[in-house]
Amino acid sequence: MLNHLKSNKSTTYFIGILFIIIYCNTAYSNQPVKVVGTPEKPFRYSAANGEIIGIDAEILKIVFNKLSIASEFRLINVGSRIIKFAQEGKVDVVMSFSRKESRESYLIYPQIAYKEFTWNFFIRKEDENKIIYNSLKDLANLTIGATQDWAYTPEFWQAELKLDIVSNNDLHIPKLLKKRIDIVPLNTFPTLLILQEQGLMNRISFLPKPLKAKPYYNAFSRASKNPNLKKVIDNYDPIVKQLIDSGEVKKLYKKHLGIDRL
Repeated sequence: MLNHLKSNKSTTYFIGILFIIIYCNTAYSNQPVKVVGTPEKPFRYSAANGEIIGIDAEILKIVFNKLSIASEFRLINVGSRIIKFAQEGKVDVVMSFSRKESRESYLIYPQIAYKEFTWNFFIRKEDENKIIYNSLKDLANLTIGATQDWAYTPEFWQAELKLDIVSNNDLHIPKLLKKRIDIVPLNTFPTLLILQEQGLMNRISFLPKPLKAKPYYNAFSRASKNPNLKKVIDNYDPIVKQLIDSGEVKKLYKKHLGIDRL
């Protein structure tokens, strides 16, 4: 009888331990993928109910849904903080990053990009006929706004320009209006949307020659410990290609921008 009780206790103990192991493994495997990006309408922004929406966010949500993987989205104003979090593995996916050799050490880039950004120099409307840009040398006597850790172009950072560097990209338009800077390179179409929403189209213009046009990617943190991230990385390109080929990406651009693609 005593041996039987001991056997039952051992069995119960074993089942309890097994349950705990299964529970922990399940909880670990269900760990949501953490996604961050800077706020930038219409690609990444908060809806009235607090949900993160926009073209980038919605494409990633489609990817996660197809893979049955949970996700958490967060917007951070300062790009350098996002870089630090990615380097430390505190986030799993960063939205809308250009490809730079210096970033390859802490980011894994997909092969496919569904958007290409054009960056133009924005100026005050009153300076339209005063400021001409054909090369960076033309900007030598101007105070130029720039955002810390943003890619722009190597030539931009290497040129001997008078830069007013900030950590928050949203500060440039107010500084331009207050004449604290003369000119600033900004992502063209989203900036035009912001100016239109704020009724500033009659006060701010942009120069026709772009500083750059290049693809931007949703990239993955090399330091991430999330067990689901490998599955995302392995399937991201095929799913995004399917979304492009099926016209789903075009629908999202139409929904948020009124155009097929930027």
